[in-house]
Amino acid sequence: MAAPHRTRQPAELEMIGGKGTRQRCWEAIRARRDGFTLLDIAHKAAADIATTKTYLQALEKGGFIEVGNRERGGHDEKHYRLAKDNGLEAPRLTRDGQPVTQGRAQEQMWRTMRIMGGDFNYQELAALASTSEVAVSPVAARDYLKHLAHAGYVTVVAQGKGRGAGGVANRYRFNPGRYSGPRPPMVQRTKSVYDPNLGRVVWQEEADHDDL
Repeated sequence: MAAPHRTRQPAELEMIGGKGTRQRCWEAIRARRDGFTLLDIAHKAAADIATTKTYLQALEKGGFIEVGNRERGGHDEKHYRLAKDNGLEAPRLTRDGQPVTQGRAQEQMWRTMRIMGGDFNYQELAALASTSEVAVSPVAARDYLKHLAHAGYVTVVAQGKGRGAGGVANRYRFNPGRYSGPRPPMVQRTKSVYDPNLGRVVWQEEADHDDL
């Protein structure tokens, strides 16, 4: 009998203390930088073996960790050591060890809007948050600002009018009192906003009872 298909959990269900599995594994690695195994990190990070193994393999391919002595106590098990310390933030890598660009747009927008000062529209935010490595599309900026406004992180200071080339877009201002930390609030597929700094959902779209 085939195993039931497991769908990916929303981000908040993968979090412990506001930290995702990847971040917890990385902190465990830095704490044991001179020598650790897959089981060491999985136990320390309270993560499942398969997820931890996948991340360690990506870190090894990316040059962040390297294999040391394979044998200790008679067990043929890989022992790693930290080769390149990326700092507090866990490296975001593909399975091939390459940097992940998905989600970088929200990181850049979150950082940019905090330092912009005055008000801005989605086009201005997209332009200022874009870098040579990661371009932020106006569509992504508009969607992110809409959700952040629902959650109270930004305020609409001037209502837009019309649509298309002749329309005027909403203007927003970042709400400094809602700054919760360096990690960007995440817009989930469940039409909610999850704040990894707080470790909880801060806004959820209300269900349309006519559709129930």
